[in-house]
Amino acid sequence: MKRIILLTIFAILTLGLFQPLTGLAEEPQKLPSGTDRSQIGQKIQDFVKEHEKTMAGMETAVFDARGTIYRGNFGYIDKENKIKTDDSSVFEWGAITKLTVWVSVMQLWEEGKINLEEDIRTYLPEGFLRNLRYDKAITMLDLMNHQTGFDTSPNYLKGDKSLKEILTIYQPIQSFEPGTVTAYSNYGTGLAAYMVERLSGQRFADYVHEHIFQPLGMDRTAILPDLSDNAYVQAKRREAMGYDSQGQLLGSTNLEFGLYPASRATGTLEDLQKFAQALLKRETLFQRLETWATFYTGTSTYPGTDMVRNAHGFWTSEYGLSVLSQGGHTVGFSANLLLDLESEVCMIVMTNQSIEERYNFAMPELVFGQRKTASPATQKNFEPGYYRSFRIFNSGPLSIAKIVPPFLDRFSSPDALKDEFWTLDDSSGRTILSLSSSDFEKVSDLALFTDYALTGLGILASLFALGNLLCSFLKDGIRLISGRQKTAALRSWKIWNYVASLATIAVPLQLLLVFQAVLKNDFSGISPWRYMVFAGLGLVLAVCSAYPLLRKFQLSRGGKILTVLTSLSALAIVANILCWSLYQWWVF
Repeated sequence: MKRIILLTIFAILTLGLFQPLTGLAEEPQKLPSGTDRSQIGQKIQDFVKEHEKTMAGMETAVFDARGTIYRGNFGYIDKENKIKTDDSSVFEWGAITKLTVWVSVMQLWEEGKINLEEDIRTYLPEGFLRNLRYDKAITMLDLMNHQTGFDTSPNYLKGDKSLKEILTIYQPIQSFEPGTVTAYSNYGTGLAAYMVERLSGQRFADYVHEHIFQPLGMDRTAILPDLSDNAYVQAKRREAMGYDSQGQLLGSTNLEFGLYPASRATGTLEDLQKFAQALLKRETLFQRLETWATFYTGTSTYPGTDMVRNAHGFWTSEYGLSVLSQGGHTVGFSANLLLDLESEVCMIVMTNQSIEERYNFAMPELVFGQRKTASPATQKNFEPGYYRSFRIFNSGPLSIAKIVPPFLDRFSSPDALKDEFWTLDDSSGRTILSLSSSDFEKVSDLALFTDYALTGLGILASLFALGNLLCSFLKDGIRLISGRQKTAALRSWKIWNYVASLATIAVPLQLLLVFQAVLKNDFSGISPWRYMVFAGLGLVLAVCSAYPLLRKFQLSRGGKILTVLTSLSALAIVANILCWSLYQWWVF
């Protein structure tokens, strides 16, 4: 009898213990978005089918700490020759490459070789940074948060120089005090990589291979400008074609990126997944749990809030929850890596399309939930108008670029920002719109009108000078043929008129040559001699504008009007040279 009672009790306890566990095992596992893990593959395939008309090639992986949940290859790595993407295809990481810099920095921090809050000049050659304007020190945390105060810099698509040479040849102006403005900076990332070189005694690419790629078994990833550190990747990259966001073939996209730690890594999806999975599982890359905890701790917040914006180089993206992320764009490629530490789920997207947003930013909603935008209260305070990114040439000879898109955007309503998270802050006396990786300042209508009016006057002055020069050549040619002679006084006026007109035209022509060089990532575009030319032309035009006042010419009414207009044209160009600091050759 006792045996029967004991067996009955055991059966009841057994059912009580194991039935709930069976129920839990049968319940579908959910992703942060609420989607069943078993259904994410079909949802991604449906999403691709909906947008395939504008797609070139895309590969994606969704995985957790245990393994892959879904992986898919779509489209073509070469549409024209019908070469499909597959596991052997390579894609450019773009700015995801920056994570190799921040991991390297944290490894050195773990070894006690660097203090993240120390003045970075401690780790650079004496006098290395020439354009610092503020006494407040720049720290490694400022570099990680992109808050150094530096202006933007050229893309450096030249791979024939070392990091030190590139960082020395061109140094951006420091327009803001460190820690006050967020402006995405490739130059700042390059500085951090150079410090890794100095502290480790290794070339940055060699350090990354030894301490990141090799330990993780990433044997199909390259990082040097010409990708020569991995023969497989170098060959496969030549086969890959780049397209725009609508799937149209671009021109040459196989370009060398000299400042390679900021954006050059290239490899297979499988390799990038190995890197991301190590980040997710908190293994291999760092030896101590303290380092992992520090790495994922927030280091900057959105202005006026306590919301984490950056965590030691990782940006946050707001979906159904906050995830750590790093996206990247190059000429012909876009990629994104999104990491949710709470659910231990990660998603990678790699495409061979420039500034591609459907797959890189919209598709992750299937995994992490709907993207968030600003709160209703913030949207209510939004002021329509023009907003200018701080990621520009804020001062110095290239600052004229800040009056043209994409540095200047007009937002007529909060709906223009509905697909992004943003905040507003006016505590500093100016309205700052903050997106994930850069701040924008609202530009007053008066300031914008002044900039455009001055530039417009410069353009009109140049056109007038060109017309005046052509007419003068024609008239003087006729006089020469007819044998009519001018008096000595009129000859001196004629010389003045030619000099003033030629100098007026020379300024916009020189400016066009400068921007042509900068757009081609040619270092000659920021050579000091170019701005010495502007300074010289400014002096010539200043003298020319005043010369008629010093030398009284006996002229007809028409001649007097022409003299006044020529002098005013010269003054308009001088005003532009001064306003846009085109004379400051010493900043380069």
